[in-house]
Amino acid sequence: MKAIEKVIKDAVAANKYKSGMKEVLQSAKGSKLVIVSKSIDSEDRVKLDEQAKAAGVAVYEFDGNSVQLGKLCNKPFRVTAIAIKGASDAEIKAVMADK
Repeated sequence: MKAIEKVIKDAVAANKYKSGMKEVLQSAKGSKLVIVSKSIDSEDRVKLDEQAKAAGVAVYEFDGNSVQLGKLCNKPFRVTAIAIKGASDAEIKAVMADK
């Protein structure tokens, strides 16, 4: 769980992320990793998986709900999905290994 939190916090600090379904779907192509919370609805999850697969981006299921993901992003509201743009390949491998 530590690796994913670090990647999210670094991306938020550097402003190298997009949050929210619309934003994530639009920016999936230029992203390195897409993170979804457990509380994402199945319809949105299918759309997101298709977009990510087409763009060749890994999808990570965050082990928490959208409120917890929102807190990690320093947002006072729920966040069901975020797209990370500024993370190194090593960080992404570490996150995917943590699954």
